Amino acid sequence: MASFGVYFLILCIFTLSYQPFTLVRADDNLINSLCSKADFPSICSNCLTSDPSSKTADAPELSIIAISCAQKEANLLYEDLSSQYESAPKSPLKTILGDCAERTLEARNDFESVLQSVSVRDYGGAKGIVINLIQPLVDSCTGHFSDFPDIPIPADVAAGIQEVTFHCKNVEAILSNI
Repeated sequence: MASFGVYFLILCIFTLSYQPFTLVRADDNLINSLCSKADFPSICSNCLTSDPSSKTADAPELSIIAISCAQKEANLLYEDLSSQYESAPKSPLKTILGDCAERTLEARNDFESVLQSVSVRDYGGAKGIVINLIQPLVDSCTGHFSDFPDIPIPADVAAGIQEVTFHCKNVEAILSNI
């Protein structure tokens, strides 16, 4: 009889210790599944796993994490543009930086509408805001520099635009696959 109790205890310990690993594995699979459909899978995965709540998140919750990453990158770009605008002498560069900062601020704020759409399960509407409002605002900054070929786009601004774009593309992919 004692051996049955020992075996039962070992079985219980094994079952309880094994359970968390299967839960994490399932969530890793969901993250891998969603990010495999993204344009930039490693950036997608890094974004989603950077939030501890991703371990227990479902697909809509993961989309919120991805949106937050994109919004954070837009905010970083806005802060960089604003800083450069403030320190630039009056010139065409200052004008471009100011316009880019305004549009990036608008794009950053539009992520709130994306989050609201996701909260009511309007994933198509959320995706539309990213594609039709946010991304064009961010892209317009590159367009302004293209209008003035003698004024090079600062490397950190180009990198910031690229980061926002990568995250927006990943958000679009996730929203398409919920």
